[in-house]
Amino acid sequence: MTGWSDGYVTANGLQIHYYRTGGDKPPVIINHGAGDDGLCWTRVSKALEKDYDLILPDARGHGKSDSGKGDYSTSQRVADLLGLIQTLKLEHPIVGGHSMGADTSMSLAAQYPQLCRAIFLEDPPIILPGEKLGSGKRTIKAENIGKMMVAYMRLFKLLPCFLGIRLARKNSPSYPDDEINPWIDSKKRVSHDFLNSMPTMKLDSTAPFDMLKKIEIPVLLFIGDREKMSIVSQEAAQKAVSVNNKVQVVHLTGASHDIRRTRFDGYLPALQKFLAEAYRA
Repeated sequence: MTGWSDGYVTANGLQIHYYRTGGDKPPVIINHGAGDDGLCWTRVSKALEKDYDLILPDARGHGKSDSGKGDYSTSQRVADLLGLIQTLKLEHPIVGGHSMGADTSMSLAAQYPQLCRAIFLEDPPIILPGEKLGSGKRTIKAENIGKMMVAYMRLFKLLPCFLGIRLARKNSPSYPDDEINPWIDSKKRVSHDFLNSMPTMKLDSTAPFDMLKKIEIPVLLFIGDREKMSIVSQEAAQKAVSVNNKVQVVHLTGASHDIRRTRFDGYLPALQKFLAEAYRA
């Protein structure tokens, strides 16, 4: 992150921390998923920083940002992000994110139709009623995902860094240091308050489609494979397109929930093309 800066804004009553690649370039805000933080976008940002000013916030309860004190609802995260955009005086940025961060981005675009230029969503929580996560023998009910994730995150939060890195590399041998090291560091920084809140977080299967109907700007939706525990099924993606014809779906085969990490070779070109077309438009 040579040459990158970091700072804080007061947004929605909290101190929200962010990293920024800088330069007089088109702004792109990228929001991380649950348990990660802004630096988990290091690899993607290094590939994009020559063309864009990347802003990488730490969500409430993550990284160096303030705790949400038990409130990590989508509405609060949207208010945090809105405050960041307004304080930094970012004009019509492209906004995107992964998982929880994709949910924040989608909600922001639905509530403030003229604020953003375009959005990109990496495996957001878009689930059809009754759908489980995974496929075949590897399935989990949507209401249990929070409990499963918090147990996994607590493990890495408690492990010494060298053991966490060793385990992460064993589980994901193809990931480079730009992915492994920030991911491990983020687990050390995530707040206990956020982790304690995760098991009670609920997914409303109708909410994403209601939000998508309200979005008036281009949407790039990345999906992976259900057998690899990617959240968005092809059926859910088709429904997203049916409720909003501005949604463009990119299905990267072999990708897990962490699409950019497991299929970086397909993810980056698709994102670069989308960003370039959105700013040309």
